[in-house]
Amino acid sequence: MNKKCWKFCNVSCAAIAAALGLLTMAAPTSAMAQQCAVENGRGPSKTLSPRVATALGNVFELMTAEQYPEALTALNQLIAQRGDSMKPFDRGTTFELRGSVKVNLEDYAGALRDFQTALDSGALPASRNNQLRYFIAQLHFQEENFQQAIRGLNQWIQSAQACGETVDSNAYYLLAAAHTSTSPPNHRAALGPAEQAVANAPEPRKSYYDLLNLLYSELGDNAKRAPLLERMVNHWPAEKSYWTQLSGAYSVMNRDREAFSVLEVAYRAGLLKTEAELKTLVQYYSFFENPYRGAKMLEREMAAGNINRTQDNLQLLSQLWSQAREHKKSIPVLREAARNAPDGELFYRLGQVLLADEQYREAQRELERALNRGGMERKDTGDAWLLLGTARFSQAGPEDVEIWDRSIDAFVNAQRYENARAAATNWIAYIRAVKDTYIAGKAIEEAQIRERCLDDLVRVETQRRIMELRGATPTAEQLAREAELNALCGAPAATAAGGGADGGGADGGGEDADSDTDSDDESDAGGDE
Repeated sequence: MNKKCWKFCNVSCAAIAAALGLLTMAAPTSAMAQQCAVENGRGPSKTLSPRVATALGNVFELMTAEQYPEALTALNQLIAQRGDSMKPFDRGTTFELRGSVKVNLEDYAGALRDFQTALDSGALPASRNNQLRYFIAQLHFQEENFQQAIRGLNQWIQSAQACGETVDSNAYYLLAAAHTSTSPPNHRAALGPAEQAVANAPEPRKSYYDLLNLLYSELGDNAKRAPLLERMVNHWPAEKSYWTQLSGAYSVMNRDREAFSVLEVAYRAGLLKTEAELKTLVQYYSFFENPYRGAKMLEREMAAGNINRTQDNLQLLSQLWSQAREHKKSIPVLREAARNAPDGELFYRLGQVLLADEQYREAQRELERALNRGGMERKDTGDAWLLLGTARFSQAGPEDVEIWDRSIDAFVNAQRYENARAAATNWIAYIRAVKDTYIAGKAIEEAQIRERCLDDLVRVETQRRIMELRGATPTAEQLAREAELNALCGAPAATAAGGGADGGGADGGGEDADSDTDSDDESDAGGDE
């Protein structure tokens, strides 16, 4: 505790000055401003003896000039000289004043002893005795005697309430703080006084709000904590922690939209500085389907040096651009992230983005790299084989049977993974149907070509025989044409180009589709570079 918060000297000096006849007594709170009605006008008059009054008057002047060491010396001499010979009221007033001097000299243990001596004298007015109880409780708090402080503050509050007076808000604050300082802390007992401190304060006190906020947090009472934090950000808008705590309280209450809005306001006010705070807001943009703004913010904060260009942060930026359908912006960011990647995970992500951007050959290369590096989760490995088959097939022309077969090889490997099996099976069936249709069509086309060729050959041979019957000699051109047709039509019918319909083995080392285990091992995915 800081002695500036207690006003010991102001109160005690005012009381003693009244006893000296120097000025009218004035206390800082209505509870201490007068005696209780039941005690007013009772008891003998309280006056100092002339010698003591003179000595204390000189001390009072030293205190007014803030010459506390000199004041203490004078009081020590007075007590040493007169001590036990002083009447009770003189003695109580003297020790009360010396306690105030010691507070200003930060001798809190000594002040505590003097105030207790003054109280034990039983000669002071009720209002001053009760004020001493308040001081003693505060000093116990200062000396970390928290249980004594709690007892003293409760007694003082009860006395003030019995007089029908408003209790000083600082007393409630100290009582709450004492409960939280015990071992273990009693947060439940501290809650009522802390709420009273906030409610009774004539103007907002940051320390009061901080303590009540802590208690609501410790007790998990976000229903009360959120409204309190709303008031706190209004009273102290430059306090960043209040904004982030309010956002967190909303988040715990599943009021994510409000949590997002609070962080956004704090960011626009320039309060969010740490990487964790900034990334939380970025992720909120993604959560609330505004990835473009999140990506722009993340890019801006990276450029400013507030967020590091780590692999994880680059991957987040790439994901945001992809979510915003800005694939061309996502690709170079992900390439940078994957540059020193120890496994295939980021290359797999890069392949995904390239495929979405219809860069099929590039996608194939990165997916093959991902599979060859390995180290991915099983689900991602299955997806990578599936996407590799898609990238390969997407490059095939209407007659690229070899590429179809290599696509099937990738899909056969994808069948080994539960998450990709169904889609891979459908792809294989589709590609084989396409391939069978192509082969059948090619066979029909070649049969038709052979039939036309034979028809042409028959015509040429018939023409030659007719010329021979007429005694004419065929020209060299006619003989060459007949020889050409014989060569073309006499060959066996051509089969379709490419391999068989089973599609196996064209990947140059792909996984064995006939294996009866679902191993996570990936073999070389092959390359078409």
